[in-house]
Amino acid sequence: MSSTSNPTTTTTTTAQRRLMRDLRDLTQNPVEGINAAPISTDNIFQWNAILDGPEDSLFEDASFVLTLKFPQDYPNHPPDVKFVTKVFHPNIYMDGSICLDILQQRWSASLDVSTLLVSIRSLLTDPNPASPANSEAAMLYQNHRRDYERRVREYIDQQIMEEDDNDESGHGKSATDKKNNVATTTTSPSQPPAASD
Repeated sequence: MSSTSNPTTTTTTTAQRRLMRDLRDLTQNPVEGINAAPISTDNIFQWNAILDGPEDSLFEDASFVLTLKFPQDYPNHPPDVKFVTKVFHPNIYMDGSICLDILQQRWSASLDVSTLLVSIRSLLTDPNPASPANSEAAMLYQNHRRDYERRVREYIDQQIMEEDDNDESGHGKSATDKKNNVATTTTSPSQPPAASD
């Protein structure tokens, strides 16, 4: 008599293995300006990431916190990725969602977490105003670049002031603390965590 396996469990196990591989690749081949890891060792499907603003850009003084929620059938479907840090950008919605083709119709199972985060980081300096998530930012980027740059700086300056306030009051975490926290969770467990119901 042959036993039948639950297809959902098999899919989840495949996703866990793939996420473990993505995590191992990020740990063994770190990408400058990018840190990412699961929020906890109990749930590999929820990650935090920190992207440093690309050098020689409007964003270079800032670091951006993102959340990644992976579906149970990853990598067949893309993760849900959002900026937690507020960003004024043509392709980032006010709720932090990102308008990026590889997070939607151009997703491929061959893409991994590292490639995805590199793409999001490069989107900061190379927006696509023809497909806007923030129509005001897109309009300013295309027609009033100086005003666009001023608004981007306002958001970044606000973020830096909030981080400084948090540091002084002892509440919250500085960008360096956040990066260290992400880095500490990148140690690979010896086996994938159990699937959550």
